[in-house]
Amino acid sequence: MQARQITMYLSKAFTKNSLKTIGEHFGGRDHTTVIHSCQTVKDLMDTDSLFKESVMELQQKVQLAAM
Repeated sequence: MQARQITMYLSKAFTKNSLKTIGEHFGGRDHTTVIHSCQTVKDLMDTDSLFKESVMELQQKVQLAAM
């Protein structure tokens, strides 16, 4: 579940897709599920430094791969 939430968070950060479109790519999830996932990831990043480091590392890898 956490991997899906992180992936939704990164999808929102790195694409211009709507929340509805992102949700559809994750098995027909609703846009509110995407909002909840993004907020959950943000909250965890605020409270868990190891989690934040992991997400930041993933963000860097995605950015480098997009170049």
